[in-house]
Amino acid sequence: MKNLTPLGIRATLRMKAPALDFVLPGLTAGSVGTIVGAGGIGKTMLLIQLGMALATGSPAFGNPLIPCGSPGRVVLLAAEESADILSIRLHAIMKWLDLERAKHTSSLPLADTGADSDFMALLDTNLMLVPAAGESVLLVEHGVTTPFLDVLSRFCAGARLIIIDPLRRLHDGDENSSAAMTHIVQVLEDLAKRTGAAVIVAHHVGKASMFNETTGSAAASRGSSALTDSVRWQVNLSAMSEKAASFHGFSDQKKSYACLDFSKSNYMAPQEAIWFRRLDGGVLAHTHLKGKQADTRRNSPDTKSHGVRALKERNSDW
Repeated sequence: MKNLTPLGIRATLRMKAPALDFVLPGLTAGSVGTIVGAGGIGKTMLLIQLGMALATGSPAFGNPLIPCGSPGRVVLLAAEESADILSIRLHAIMKWLDLERAKHTSSLPLADTGADSDFMALLDTNLMLVPAAGESVLLVEHGVTTPFLDVLSRFCAGARLIIIDPLRRLHDGDENSSAAMTHIVQVLEDLAKRTGAAVIVAHHVGKASMFNETTGSAAASRGSSALTDSVRWQVNLSAMSEKAASFHGFSDQKKSYACLDFSKSNYMAPQEAIWFRRLDGGVLAHTHLKGKQADTRRNSPDTKSHGVRALKERNSDW
């Protein structure tokens, strides 16, 4: 067991309380979070867009999940993607950005400097996309932490955000085992502690939540609830339901919309859900639903966002 050092109460109270260092809304540096959603909903594309925006400090993406600020180093380990697929996704995002700029009479700044060359330089310097399809990236094997943790920690040194997609590729344990899921979170916490970065892992929802259209709730995460209980932050990306599509008049295009719920955040007040429209190439563009649409997410028109309700239920320490 490592040495334990208790907090000095008197000395602590004599000092000013430290400010939390948020990498994303509700997600602090040195903590672990998850993005949960069904396969094919767009988690990987959203994470790449998030990484690009954070790496450049760019306001161009217009996504409230992404704070505009100083550029930071981002490492995205895409354990299921090849280099070709990542290249196609990057080209789709850049094409969308070019179209967005063309809509404005004055060029939409891609970076604080407003210069394309600076934006590209920041991307090239700060964003590390690592295709790892067909490679073993196990951090836990047969219940034991592997040497890959040391390799990954060195590779991610100096990162502001580490993204790993998906969680299933990091361990060979039983997802329904509380002990196994707690262990993998502890290993990810170790990675966050070693690097000082926030760590996000992508994970899938369970079949029951898809059947019941409760994919926006914290409990939708597949496997043991120990995963949701152990991480400090969870967002859920979900498709628009038939009921919500009918209410919004989108029945013929509901597959074009996805909703992001802040289903758990220990260090942030409840937040409204975020809507995205899926564009060519799978790009997710932030969109606003007007009028009554703003009061509904995926279920009944007279209920609040899954994210707000879930946070109120789970964040007893807020």
